Amino acid sequence: PKFASAKPIWPEGRETERNLSVGFRATFTAPAGQRTFLRMTGATLYRVWLNGQFLAHGPARGPHGFYRVDEIDLTERLAKGANLLAIEVAGYNANSYYLLDQPSFLQAEVVSEGSVLASTAGSGAAFSASILKERFQKVQRYSFQRPFTEVYRLTPGFDDWRTRPDASVETVKCAVTEAKALLPRRVSFSEFSKRGAATLVSSGELATGLKVDAPWKDRSLTQIGPALGGYPEKELATIPSLELQTIANATNRAVNRSLAADETLVLGPKAFHIVDFGANLTGFVGAKVVCRSRARLFFTFDEILRGGDVDFKRLGCVNALAYELEPGTYEMESFEPYTLRYLKAFVLEGECDLSGLYLREYVCPDASRAHFASS
Repeated sequence: PKFASAKPIWPEGRETERNLSVGFRATFTAPAGQRTFLRMTGATLYRVWLNGQFLAHGPARGPHGFYRVDEIDLTERLAKGANLLAIEVAGYNANSYYLLDQPSFLQAEVVSEGSVLASTAGSGAAFSASILKERFQKVQRYSFQRPFTEVYRLTPGFDDWRTRPDASVETVKCAVTEAKALLPRRVSFSEFSKRGAATLVSSGELATGLKVDAPWKDRSLTQIGPALGGYPEKELATIPSLELQTIANATNRAVNRSLAADETLVLGPKAFHIVDFGANLTGFVGAKVVCRSRARLFFTFDEILRGGDVDFKRLGCVNALAYELEPGTYEMESFEPYTLRYLKAFVLEGECDLSGLYLREYVCPDASRAHFASS
């Protein structure tokens, strides 16, 4: 694979900074009736939206020092006139069994029958870049095997940069990085479909502020250093794994009924719901959240229930997503995929309404459907 015009770029001087999230966006108009493709690669991970709609997650893994190129056919997905392409890239710069520790970059271009419509540091419309500050940067690792947990502070409109072409975005200067050794993807693209929670297992209230004499601390928290990349405990902005150990169920009422696809789960202060997706699945956790007052919302998850509850640390991982929310409405989805069957949603402060709780699954495509082009 090769790029017609695009070059690898990243915010200047920050390509080895740990757990930095950057949003890239470009607006382009594609000629009617012409095949139009997005070609891209990057480090460490990215997810892509076209006109505010989820498009892809990648890239496929490759050997150290090489990068696999995704090439996606956009033709049937384009709107008439201007199209907004947005790519969120997480540059982890931390060693793990899951991902390679390599300097961060994005290299992307939109091509229509030989013409480059948009590219990073090339011809066509330019990609602008902004630092996505809503995701906490200095957080603990998810586990010894995987990099960072996801903790967010959100205000309404946090996603305007990827949904609104006219959004006001604070941009940063990018520099071109060294040329990359490229490989074809050679792995089928996944299609992503939403699967709603099937059953409301139980509901209840939480007791908080419990004393823990010897809290669990995984080596991914205590052994950060030259051999294990991350932020030392003293530098962390928040440590959900410690706070979650000071919480227990005060009540837990069995419900065990089916959940409607659009059903709303009301969460008052210290209230929780546990839902069952019906099987162990891998995907991105998402929901529509209406926050009625400033709130702290958590999702914890696991593959089994222990004593009728979700134990976020059973597997030696921090199986948790944490959100600080200002009043407003949010369409939220985790950046990383997780494997789970049971999910516990709860609020420690404030009030939230959750609806459409789902997992965006990886689904093997039907080979007869030509959504994607080969590299």
